[in-house]
Amino acid sequence: MADPHWTSYVGMATGILGALTGIIGYRKASSLKSLDLRLELKKATHDSLIDVHQIRELINKANKSRQAVAAAKGMRQSGMMEKWKTEVEADKVQLSELLEIAPDSEEDIERYPQSLLESKLVEIHRFQRAVNGLKEKYIAEYQKDDEKRIQIREDHRVGRQ
Repeated sequence: MADPHWTSYVGMATGILGALTGIIGYRKASSLKSLDLRLELKKATHDSLIDVHQIRELINKANKSRQAVAAAKGMRQSGMMEKWKTEVEADKVQLSELLEIAPDSEEDIERYPQSLLESKLVEIHRFQRAVNGLKEKYIAEYQKDDEKRIQIREDHRVGRQ
């Protein structure tokens, strides 16, 4: 049997070194992915909690605006306003329900496995969609009232001339 040539030893050494490098790289990439998921989860939780607490103020602001516009148009006791009041109350109930299921910003996620981080991130995105739906609704309603206020002022100005 022939003696092994020095190139086979070099090949074996580089193979072992490559395997070790691959294992280390995989672990580092997995660690970085978990870190990215943690950061994204913390950011999404923080943003959604800020939004959910601002919505109550936004609902109240839009409600006062709608009532003022309705009063200016002489429609304070209209069916449209009754429907609006019912919607506002339903949305306040929905907001209370959202507050009950709001994510915990103090939750210790440092030791969560990657799969749990991913499922938590999906949950927070689902929560954010519900929060954003309410937020967008009341921003749009307030903008409609601004347009109506402009029209009321214009009608009033034209009526004075």
